[in-house]
Amino acid sequence: MSGQDRTSLEKASEAGSLKDKIGELEKAAVHDDGTSEEANVGLHEFEVAKQSGLRVTAEQNRRIARKIDIWILPMLCMAQGMSFLDKTALNYGNLYGMKAALHVSGAQFSWFASIFYLGYLIGNYPDSWLLQHFPTGKVLAVTTLIWGTIVITTPACTNFAGTMVNRFFLGVLEAIVTPGLTVLTSIWYAQSEVPFRALIWYSFNGWAGIFGGFMAYGVGHLDHPQIALWKYIFLILGGISVIFAVILWFFFPDSPVDARFLTAEEKVLAVKRVAEAKLGVKNKQFKWYQIRHALVDPKTWLLFIASIAAQIPNGIVSNFSTIVIKGMGFTTLQSTLLDAASSGVQIASLLLAGWVCMRFKNMRVITMAAGNITCIIAAACLTYLPSDQKWNRLVAFWFTSFQSVGFSLSLVMISNNIGGFTKKTFTTAITFIGYCVGNIIGPHFLIDSEAPRYTTGTTAMFIGYVIKTVAHLALGLYMLWSNIKRDREQGKVTSYEDQLKGEEAGMHDLTEFENPYHRYVL
Repeated sequence: MSGQDRTSLEKASEAGSLKDKIGELEKAAVHDDGTSEEANVGLHEFEVAKQSGLRVTAEQNRRIARKIDIWILPMLCMAQGMSFLDKTALNYGNLYGMKAALHVSGAQFSWFASIFYLGYLIGNYPDSWLLQHFPTGKVLAVTTLIWGTIVITTPACTNFAGTMVNRFFLGVLEAIVTPGLTVLTSIWYAQSEVPFRALIWYSFNGWAGIFGGFMAYGVGHLDHPQIALWKYIFLILGGISVIFAVILWFFFPDSPVDARFLTAEEKVLAVKRVAEAKLGVKNKQFKWYQIRHALVDPKTWLLFIASIAAQIPNGIVSNFSTIVIKGMGFTTLQSTLLDAASSGVQIASLLLAGWVCMRFKNMRVITMAAGNITCIIAAACLTYLPSDQKWNRLVAFWFTSFQSVGFSLSLVMISNNIGGFTKKTFTTAITFIGYCVGNIIGPHFLIDSEAPRYTTGTTAMFIGYVIKTVAHLALGLYMLWSNIKRDREQGKVTSYEDQLKGEEAGMHDLTEFENPYHRYVL
């Protein structure tokens, strides 16, 4: 018998054994006793892989990742992009007379941005709870449908109070997106794949910004508009969100276990490769003790501080970028196009950072620091360069888009390093409370009387970037110290048996504090 025939027989035998195990799994599931283990999504598939002695090969990893990239990643990207466009539509509405139409002052208009994040803060953890306990696709679809409807109704608002209510409930509904995608990325992707995929979907803030800029430019060239130009912005974006909600309802599965595009064997492989991070897949049971773990974890509070500091500049840039650029001496239509260039810088920085973190081991903290330092330099130039250097100040403003690198990788740190599904969702919620606080505060540093330079706003950006950098470096040092301490006390995780024990602990929803085989990725 040739070597090729022998290899084929071995593969067929392995596949047959795996199919037999899957058959036994399905029979066992019928007689499940309904214990708490049932809440551990993917545990049965993991047991099949363990009993079969299955190891995921590089070729299998690529095949599964490619399928997920085709079926799941585009919906993650679209969700992030639409949520960004819908919440920052104010940016474009402001260019086309929304403030004057609603008879509000500059300070009141800033509250339209801030009240969104107050709603976001309130909806943050309840939305995550829904994702934990109910099918992901259905929850995302319903919330997207409602928020799309809210955006469509924004043009019906005629005063400050009505618009405040509209924006508040938009924030409540959209709070499901970025925190939810942070958790979902670790459900679908292997640990080494998470940084690049997470930064791909996060880069759709930038892609959305480019689309929004060109859309606003097109709206500005409408001949004989039937309604105020700013209203077209909200009607177009809300309509797209409603259509996207229908797609989510029919095509987004809860986890790899429910994915119709994966075969039974591929579902086992998909769970096994996620389990290798020793953090589990998903658990539907709420656990109070994991909340306590999160509250005493230094990582939680370093991420919280960094998030506030990061989002003060973001609250300025995401809602008032066109106004800041226009203040440098450009026309309204030029400002929309130049703002799109800023989004291009954001996309390039995110994709490069994601690739570096996927390609090279333990580069997350270093890459975060590099992005943050770029922002510090850019904010300093924006603040202190003279007004007659408008192109230099514009380039500096573009480079503040590197701010997305630090924040998005801080979300990756949650996906890659937090064990226990309740703890992961709660840590994400705390991080996004900081996100909301920063975004509520940020717009109020942009003072109308300081136009066109807005010195207080650019100084606040500079200080925020410095604080964020210090917090991220402290986070990296803490995790490095924890790894060294565990290796010294418990020994390094080197054998496959130890790796498997760590995977099993993760699949039983233990936190990283409880799992002695877990080590942080840096």
